[in-house]
Amino acid sequence: MVSLLEPFDHGIYSHGSPSAYPPDRSRLFFPSDFSVTWSDPSVDGQIADALSDGAKTIREVALADGQDLSPAAMYVNFALFDTPLEAIYGENLPRLRTIKAKIDPERVMDLAGGWKF
Repeated sequence: MVSLLEPFDHGIYSHGSPSAYPPDRSRLFFPSDFSVTWSDPSVDGQIADALSDGAKTIREVALADGQDLSPAAMYVNFALFDTPLEAIYGENLPRLRTIKAKIDPERVMDLAGGWKF
């Protein structure tokens, strides 16, 4: 397993207008990426469980260490498939669902991959 930190410039949130992500731009957090490879598809579920458990453990240890992670949204490109949308978009989620309902009432985009609003 390989762990990577993405170094983001401190001014990353200073460009453009407010957007849905991240829901809180008051502090910069560096996303962590744990890259795991395996060749046996029969262990897909076990790998997904291990990654989920590992992410929860890291968060619990950080919180126990006194780190304030409350405004930190999950980085959408690294979030596990079962991450709740609230953990990514926070208070912006209701607005995003309203926009989706207006723009895509036939739910065509639900046929594509990715996060479903």
